[in-house]
Amino acid sequence: MNAASASTGSPIARYSYEMAEGMITNDAAPADRSDLARLTALLNALPAAAALFRRDGTLYAVNEQGRDCFVVDPLAPLPSQRWSVVLFPLGDIATELMRGVVAGGAATTRAMTMGRDGRSVLVRTAPFEDDLVLLTVIDAVDREPHRSVTDRSDRELSAVLGLTPAAVRFVDVSGQIVQANDVATRDHPSRCPTSVRELWELDAPHDVATNRPLSFLDAPAMRALAGHTTRGQLIDVRRLGAPRVIEAYAAPVWNDQQEITGVVLIDGDVTEREQLRRQLRDDEKRELQRQAQVSLEQEPLEPLVEARSRALMAAVGQLAAGVIHDVNNALNPIMAAAYLLRHYAESPDAVRDYADRIQKAAETGAAMASRVGRFIRQEPVHVGGDEPLDLSVLTNEVLDLTEPMRLSRSRERGEVVIDRQLGAAVHSRGLPGEVRAALLNLVQNAIDAMPTGGTLTLRTFVEGADACVAVRDTGVGMSADVRERAFEPFFTTKGAKGSGLGLAEVYGIARRHRGTAIISSVPERGTEVTLRLPFHGDAPPNTVAEIVAPPAIVPRHILVVEDHDDGREFLRRILRADGHTVDAVSTCADARDRLAADRPVPYDVILTDVGLPDGSGWDLVQHVRTGYPSVRIGVITGWEANDDPGSTAGAEFVMRKPLRAAELQAHIARRTTPASTTEP
Repeated sequence: MNAASASTGSPIARYSYEMAEGMITNDAAPADRSDLARLTALLNALPAAAALFRRDGTLYAVNEQGRDCFVVDPLAPLPSQRWSVVLFPLGDIATELMRGVVAGGAATTRAMTMGRDGRSVLVRTAPFEDDLVLLTVIDAVDREPHRSVTDRSDRELSAVLGLTPAAVRFVDVSGQIVQANDVATRDHPSRCPTSVRELWELDAPHDVATNRPLSFLDAPAMRALAGHTTRGQLIDVRRLGAPRVIEAYAAPVWNDQQEITGVVLIDGDVTEREQLRRQLRDDEKRELQRQAQVSLEQEPLEPLVEARSRALMAAVGQLAAGVIHDVNNALNPIMAAAYLLRHYAESPDAVRDYADRIQKAAETGAAMASRVGRFIRQEPVHVGGDEPLDLSVLTNEVLDLTEPMRLSRSRERGEVVIDRQLGAAVHSRGLPGEVRAALLNLVQNAIDAMPTGGTLTLRTFVEGADACVAVRDTGVGMSADVRERAFEPFFTTKGAKGSGLGLAEVYGIARRHRGTAIISSVPERGTEVTLRLPFHGDAPPNTVAEIVAPPAIVPRHILVVEDHDDGREFLRRILRADGHTVDAVSTCADARDRLAADRPVPYDVILTDVGLPDGSGWDLVQHVRTGYPSVRIGVITGWEANDDPGSTAGAEFVMRKPLRAAELQAHIARRTTPASTTEP
């Protein structure tokens, strides 16, 4: 059977039509002789007048069109009416054809003119069963248009089935698969099923909704044959040699008499969709479980988080207090030196001495700012020093810086006597600012530990592979418990006056320089803290400035961009003192205006801060690089230098505040920059 069967709406109709067209021969399957109703329905499905006669000439069955075409007594029983009377309107042609078939002849078709209007008809007789003869009369004029419509419907249906991505099957009332598209034939390549039972056996279906095997009678095809429609039923099957999920649709096909003549099955493969849906459902389930678990764990965590938050805020407060303490310690010698600088302004030696002390105190403060910056960014500790250090020189510098504090405490409480036992060639390498800050903490702690005065002893010496500095006081000392916790951050015995960061900072500085710090203390007899750093026997740093002729300075035209008034003014004075021509502005917009106005004679060098009121100094760097590529540009920042080379793209050099005049002059002159005494 081909696709045209579907276009007629009934496999029986197609079968009967082929009989009327001469396609049914003696090889046709015999009908059930006792099933008169079935044969009558068969005749009614024919698009022609039709009648069945027994070979003895009596009428057995006739369709409605036959009753109109032939002579049939509606009141008399059919077996009482003979073909000679019934077929009277066909004349001698009917008699000739019937006698030929009864005598054992083959099916025969004859054309004739019938009726007063002279209609052309085809009369066909054919043996139907052993004792039955079928006679049909079909209008020859309607035959070709009907065939054309049938063929076109057949082609259209075949095209639709070929384009459909789902498996489509047509099933007759006996459960046989009479037609299937290519997708359906590929479902079971080893054996193509010919019936719905065979399809059910090969699929081994399980209903997804109930997760149970699907019985044969509950299969969509069998339910459709019982008159039920199936829409979108998800079924687990085995196709293409693997488990698959299909979405099944099945519907019965009805004729005009509301009889089921077949079934249409459509199966869509939705395996990937269902896998994604199941995965999403499982993910949602796991997420709900995690949320439930989090909810259960959240209640006991909330008090813990609150307690930790309070502890963290307290630690931050102590850290801030410690930073303020260290800032004040760095500012104290600066303030004192500034006062003495004014007092001894007429003495060049005193001016130079106090200027050096101010510089060293500022470097100590800058080193402290660098350490805080590294702590905020959680950077790793420093792996070693980068400058030669003379610990005896640094110790003397710290004693000079703390001299105002010693004198003040001596006047208020009791005299603090300094005992210097400084050795020669006690050399190491590291960051002078950090080591100086560590010694500053030790000296201040020692003075605080002698409330009624005493002796402060500082020794520098070499012991084994270590260069050592020992700071000893004759104060209150420490108990064993206090000594064990002395290096812990935020641990202090000074109450509200202490931050608990001094000795912790000393220990951290020692570790950053690959050294250590050791405490020795006896209650009421005093404490000694020894800072031990790796000894380096190379040449020590110059302790006396070499007198060399200053290099020749080439005057430059320089633009300074700095929003801090004092910083801008001091920078301008330093540069002008070297003979440079300097313009100074405070914003990015003013800098762009100066550059545009000065285009005929561009600046040689531009120095810009990073944080400006109307933008970033890095944006100004890019503006200069784009519009004025010949201009050299340097960046001055109070933030820590970034190790990412991409962040400084466009700048020729970057300097961190506080600036050193020698470093700035070297950059302007394009000489090698002197080593920083604060941070790398």
